[in-house]
Amino acid sequence: MSHVEQSRHYAEERDAPPRRGSIPWKYSPPSKASEYHLIDLVAGCSEGGFETLAGARQGAREKGLSAWDIFHGNVRVEYHDPR
Repeated sequence: MSHVEQSRHYAEERDAPPRRGSIPWKYSPPSKASEYHLIDLVAGCSEGGFETLAGARQGAREKGLSAWDIFHGNVRVEYHDPR
C-alpha cells in the first residue's frame, strides 16, 4: 500500500461518523396536547406558551402587546394587528 492509500484509509476511518449503539433513535410525541404560543409581532419575539387560547389572549393584554399572533401547534389561530 502506498503512502497516499494509507493516508486516505486513515482519513476515512478518522472522519467516519460515530456509530450508535444498539439503541436506535426513536421519535417520542409530546406527552401533552400542544399549547397556545404567543408571538409579539412588534418586537418579533416569543412571549411563551399557554394552556388555553383565553390564557394566551389574557397574557397579551397583561403584557400590553399591541400586535400578536397565537399559534396552536403549527396553525395560526389568531392574528391581531390593529395597524
